Amino acid sequence: MSILWLKRKQTLQQRLFQLRGHLVEVNGENLGLEPGQLQQVFKHNFIKVQGELFVPLSLQSIRVFDIKPPRRTVRVGVRTTFRTGSAFSNIRLVQIGTDFIELQAKGSRFPSRILFPLNKVEGIFPVNTEQKTLRKRIVRRT
Repeated sequence: MSILWLKRKQTLQQRLFQLRGHLVEVNGENLGLEPGQLQQVFKHNFIKVQGELFVPLSLQSIRVFDIKPPRRTVRVGVRTTFRTGSAFSNIRLVQIGTDFIELQAKGSRFPSRILFPLNKVEGIFPVNTEQKTLRKRIVRRT
């Protein structure tokens, strides 16, 4: 499936408005905050988490907990403007909004999504899962 199928005319603020009340983790440079409830989403620029105001487009990411896995995703790799190691080299893309992307976080024990402002994304690249499966088979045989 092409990633273009996942493109929607929705802003990060609009998506966050849909997610009010969920537990979120706000990630930014020099931020070490515990997850808190997304209390309020303002019309322009701000969200309120744990009584504190944040500018979503200036954050590195926002992780939203307790969301069911989506019906359709595309396996991709994502390059960000900040260091992530290989954390996003093989992940599922849920949607592309006008100013953000939404990913399905790895692990099925605690389903969550990660929202990245587009200004924190350098690129999205295809992941060939057939080659990875073949490499695993070769490694297991040796």
